[in-house]
Amino acid sequence: MKNQPLPPPVLALLATATFALTHCNRSEKNPDIPAETSISSATEVAPDAPILPVHPGDSWHYDVHIEIQAGVMGPDAPAVDTHQERIRKYLGKVVVAEGLPESECFEVVSPGSPKEREFVEIHHDRILLRGSLTIGAKTTKPVWLDPPILFVSSEMKAGSVIPEIHDKSQFRKRKTQVVAREDITVPAGKFNSIRMLMTGSDGPVELRRTIWFSPGVGIIREEKVRYANEKLLFRETHELVGTTLKH
Repeated sequence: MKNQPLPPPVLALLATATFALTHCNRSEKNPDIPAETSISSATEVAPDAPILPVHPGDSWHYDVHIEIQAGVMGPDAPAVDTHQERIRKYLGKVVVAEGLPESECFEVVSPGSPKEREFVEIHHDRILLRGSLTIGAKTTKPVWLDPPILFVSSEMKAGSVIPEIHDKSQFRKRKTQVVAREDITVPAGKFNSIRMLMTGSDGPVELRRTIWFSPGVGIIREEKVRYANEKLLFRETHELVGTTLKH
């Protein structure tokens, strides 16, 4: 497949697979999300803490490879095979929106895409997801998770499971489990990582998202795959090229 710019409709499609477990809740509380996000496991490992010792201004640079099959965006739409840069920058605490508390925030910038903000809580031993916001979208109302959802913990090991989350209609579902603790090599180097697998669906579209998170460093690699009726729709792979974070 030939390298080509990513058309705007594709950017809108890919925006549904952000860092947060998006669209499982809006600004109101959601009884479908457990009030306590627990981890079920069988064995113990030594904690990796602090899980992410960040400071405002720290950034992560990724090479993003996007592959979309011919016909996915329309009957005559060509296949897409392209690379782009993505930068995630930690802003510290910011105002999310009127009526919502301040939140720690990452800003994500990609060529040709609107800026995104990822709202999180970073604790000594875990990171919780609070929501997301697309800057410049028609609606500026953020996706806000209340209570927050566990993303990663220093206690995670192979077999750990995060309870399934879903919206009230059961249209969108997400379930995450830890597959392994393993070393992985990317352009930025070799890192010991927690490999997490998220599976779920957005109606008829199935998804698989694998994240390699290295305690003390952040997301090292990520692969997102979406398919319908056993047909691959697109694959998006992120690999860390470099970071200013001191670790």
